[in-house]
Amino acid sequence: MKLLKRADCGRLQKCASCMELTPAGVAELVDAKDLKSFGFERSVRVRVPPSVPGSRHDQQQFQSIIMIASHPMDSFLSATRPLPRLRRRCIPAVRSVSPEALPGDRTSMQLLLCILVLMTMALSLQAQDAGALRSGDEERGKPDRQTAGSDMLSVVEVPVNDSTYIVGPGDKLSVSIFGTSFYSYVVPVASDGTVVIPGFGTVYVRHATLLQVREKIHDLLRDEVRSAEIIVSLAEARRVKVTVAGAVQEAGIVTLPATARVSEALAAAGGVIEDTTSLRNIRIRRGNGVDDTADLLRYFRIGDLDANPFVSGGDRIFVPPINRTISVYGAVGREGRMDYVEGERLNELIEVCQGILASAFLDSVEVVRFREDNVTTDRFFLDLRGYPDNQDVNIVMFPGDLVLIRSIPRFQRHRLVLVTGEVRHQGSYAIEEGKTRLSGLIARAGNFTDNASLEEAAVIRKPPESEKDIEFERLQKIPAADMREDEYEYFKARSREKVGMMVIDFKRLFLEGDSSQDIYMRDGDVVEIPKLKNYVRIIGRVNTPGNVIYNPVWNFMQYIDAAGGFGWRADKGDVRVVKARTGELVKAKNTGDYQLEPGDTIWVPEVPELKFWEIALTTLGVISQVAGIVGIVIAISNMN
Repeated sequence: MKLLKRADCGRLQKCASCMELTPAGVAELVDAKDLKSFGFERSVRVRVPPSVPGSRHDQQQFQSIIMIASHPMDSFLSATRPLPRLRRRCIPAVRSVSPEALPGDRTSMQLLLCILVLMTMALSLQAQDAGALRSGDEERGKPDRQTAGSDMLSVVEVPVNDSTYIVGPGDKLSVSIFGTSFYSYVVPVASDGTVVIPGFGTVYVRHATLLQVREKIHDLLRDEVRSAEIIVSLAEARRVKVTVAGAVQEAGIVTLPATARVSEALAAAGGVIEDTTSLRNIRIRRGNGVDDTADLLRYFRIGDLDANPFVSGGDRIFVPPINRTISVYGAVGREGRMDYVEGERLNELIEVCQGILASAFLDSVEVVRFREDNVTTDRFFLDLRGYPDNQDVNIVMFPGDLVLIRSIPRFQRHRLVLVTGEVRHQGSYAIEEGKTRLSGLIARAGNFTDNASLEEAAVIRKPPESEKDIEFERLQKIPAADMREDEYEYFKARSREKVGMMVIDFKRLFLEGDSSQDIYMRDGDVVEIPKLKNYVRIIGRVNTPGNVIYNPVWNFMQYIDAAGGFGWRADKGDVRVVKARTGELVKAKNTGDYQLEPGDTIWVPEVPELKFWEIALTTLGVISQVAGIVGIVIAISNMN
């Protein structure tokens, strides 16, 4: 009969899983015949199986425990022998003991004594391997085991500043003493703010910085260990409760690590209410009654940690709504309106705006300030060319002040013109406004290629954004059927227009030397030189639509004949010509209004197809209307 039943508690299962072994054979009853060399009648042994080949467990030595049920304690001690051990030691708990296995009082006492010894050694092994347990779990990617209600350690700012971190209840301090002997303690800070160092005494550390705590512990231990080296550090930061109220999404109590800052407290409260929260005047009432402030706008913009202090247990953070403001516009990194901070100076305000830009006019910075009636204003100018060293102009700001820092016009801005198409060297070219002409720009681009089409070449000048055609914008919103005739004609003309195209004849300028076409170039101009099209396109109702080689002496009918003549249902009286350069649509028969050029398009439209029933219905409608009119006339004449 078995004396011990295998424990199947959570710990045993986890240990067995960690050792990559099944729980079988961790503890069992063995008969005397299995231990004949010792001469025992009945015994219990704790058996640790060998490690799995290839596992990460090292092979150290420990003493196996042989519990004797019928022999004196000296025999039990002599029966102890070394066996292989794993890094993770596992001693199962006793679940039940069979009454039949207890032969007598003496045996029972010896058995109970052995069990007590076993449990004592198990606790000792567990305490020694506490660090190994944690590191082993981390190596396997498993989280550390925690007792119910415990909190995970939070990520902290590294390193912790010992001159600003306030030690409080819940912190754990590491105290190491290096002398003739080595001592190491991890001591908690009690709720009353005291730290007890075993064998040496007590230190009161509440509301003290980590640096001050280190000095206090040194003073306590110096008399006892004068020649020893003493190291005091923060082993684990406490978690604190902080009250957040005011203009936040979820006001209330939040739990944070003691290394958290005010910005993290606001984030834990759901964040601020956008456009209504004063980020620069956050008030903090410390647990010891001391008042502090936070300027999170300064922290977010320039990373000033002093403007985002640490929180402590019992802090009450109040986030006020926006009340008084101050404004900075112009050549600064971040312009706009922001909260006013009492006593702030101009240099500090400019820092919050991320500094002055290189393009700023510093000799005439304008400040507009309200008078006492808060309605009328005064303005004055400051010379900030000595910023930030000149403190004479570092004035104190007042609520409602407006600071205007103007910029140098077109500061370090290059004037560029883009040349594309059939030139030797396409790309952007720097120009001097009022000096660089079109002919000089084309010369710098290597002149035209042999395939350049001067007839279609154009200069596109982007109109100013302020230049708007209000009438055309209005017509774009009206259906064409609802437009008057003159509105529709204007709408068509504006739709065909190539926005920004300058009226320049490249052939007259570059082939005939007409300087009246040689315009000055401006920043942002685009010069387009299309590829030569030595043909006229024929489309619509012709027998062979396509391109016909350009002939300067031909008229439109000769091009149509070259395309096979008119096709079926061609509207011979409404042939149109589309000019390649302007997109203008003209009637072909009006030869005096245009001249055919390479790239132009001749369009032969189709005669609308008339259906019998449509004609019949239209005729019947007209006849019925005429008959009605005739009937009315006859009726009127009869009355007379």
